[in-house]
Amino acid sequence: MMEYARVLAPALALAALASGCADESAPPASPRLVVEGWFDSGSYPEVLLNLSMVPSQEEGSVAESIVRWGVVAISDGEREVILTGGPSEKYFPPYHYYTFDMLGEPGKTYTLRATYRGMTVTSAVTMPAPTPIDRLEATPVEGNDTLRHLTLRFTAPDDTPAYYHLTARAHSRDGREYPCMIGAQEVTRPGSEVSLPVYRGNRSTAPGESYEADFPEGETVTVTLARVSREVFLFWRAFDNASLVNGSVFVGAPGSLPSNITGGYGVWSPQGASTATIRLE
Repeated sequence: MMEYARVLAPALALAALASGCADESAPPASPRLVVEGWFDSGSYPEVLLNLSMVPSQEEGSVAESIVRWGVVAISDGEREVILTGGPSEKYFPPYHYYTFDMLGEPGKTYTLRATYRGMTVTSAVTMPAPTPIDRLEATPVEGNDTLRHLTLRFTAPDDTPAYYHLTARAHSRDGREYPCMIGAQEVTRPGSEVSLPVYRGNRSTAPGESYEADFPEGETVTVTLARVSREVFLFWRAFDNASLVNGSVFVGAPGSLPSNITGGYGVWSPQGASTATIRLE
């Protein structure tokens, strides 16, 4: 997500080197594995796997960070599947690991293990149950006839605290869902009616287009409400906070990002996912 979307790995790759960048006399950090993985309930797992990049003036460092020959496995405690790696223009760098041999089931604990050139990273997360979306509403933006503001509404589950991460896709411009600005939210009151604003990710813009938090009239938008573990929530909350303060999370304060990946960097998120789609009139 150097494009602030489900392309997190290359940006995290740069983020991992922040402390080294602060001291030019320090030796380059050794590359480590960087993971971005997600597994929606009722869907299939997908993983981006890259190497952290040592800062240099040499061209091609991003391409060289792509891990094309890694072994990525996911276990549900009963069986293990090996993911297939392949090119995909939906992501940058354009390579990801996937499988259609395991469907996400809430309540199961999914363990990710990735290995490459003697490096191994692991992470285990129990997939929360999804929270149904009550409605997705669009309202005019005051002073602007061409934009619509989105609000997502749901009822908090009984087993609070509950943690959420919002993503959205504007169909005419996005090939995938992008994390929403201020999209990491904690809910603590069981049974309460929750209203969350849906803001576009600050990289979800066309070339040369200025950033607008709201969505354009005429657009079709899909929003996913993902219930996540507390560790995943803490990652996305730190990502949000650093992005708002610094403009670029990975240039300003990358060393402070938490991670639930043992042996490397990034995030692994089996999540209970609910989606809603709206046409903005």
